[in-house]
Amino acid sequence: MDKGFLTLALKHPLYGRFAYNLALSIKACDPKQKISVIADDIALSHLHEGQKMIFDRIIKPKKKHYYRGDKCLPLICKFYLNELTPYKLETQFVDADMVFSQFAQFEKLWSDMTEVQWTMANRGINEPDKGISEWVDSNKLKEAYSDVNQWYDLSSEWIYWKTGELADSIFKKAVKYYDEGKLLTRSFAGDKPDEPFFCLALNNQNHAPHKLPWQPTYWQPAIRKIYNIMEIKKQWYAFSAGGNHLSSFQQKVYDDMVKNASYKMNMQSMTIFNKRNQLKERNII
Repeated sequence: MDKGFLTLALKHPLYGRFAYNLALSIKACDPKQKISVIADDIALSHLHEGQKMIFDRIIKPKKKHYYRGDKCLPLICKFYLNELTPYKLETQFVDADMVFSQFAQFEKLWSDMTEVQWTMANRGINEPDKGISEWVDSNKLKEAYSDVNQWYDLSSEWIYWKTGELADSIFKKAVKYYDEGKLLTRSFAGDKPDEPFFCLALNNQNHAPHKLPWQPTYWQPAIRKIYNIMEIKKQWYAFSAGGNHLSSFQQKVYDDMVKNASYKMNMQSMTIFNKRNQLKERNII
């Protein structure tokens, strides 16, 4: 397979449910699109064999890809996406807790990336000396890495790359910075957020996302404006159910878009529960 979508479902059945709905929405919009999942048995335990067939490929990660010692840390698997992708040329990684609009123009999405080597969704530039983001204090950044001269408000819910030296370098540098443990960050989902370490890797490679900002998904807390469901479907590729819980409005949008995909595919979707009610590490964030 030359190109396609990739997602993660590890540690808990909720992520498998999300991944199934995501794949359903992609296939309902364009059956030609490929969607693979990096998953363990726990995450897919609620899916029967017929439901698993929605994925073009199920990839079993090794322990090094999402463990440190005996601790399961699913977020660090993002640092190994270049090793795990089944696609030879191009990959679009998307978080499992998304659902695609049935108006999504996949041909345009791929063609827009013709000149792009590596990029990530983002909310624009953060100046290293003017406060960084909610994850990192600028003074702590300077203490750990004094030579940082670029920083972005990244969102690893969507990463695109072409297979090659640049992508390999960014992923390898990101996990190197993570494992060094020098940068103090705010806690996220029982671990450290991965975005600051991708920022360090981009700084090391003197590379930037292809657009600043670039927000292909509608995540209401980031967009900071409530649009009606039809506007969301037409203006963004996908809706993000990120965060530890969904407001009634967000739940309505997610359910509506999943219902669209379910109807078109004539396949039952999976019921989704708020993360903070299912995952102890997401009680706060």
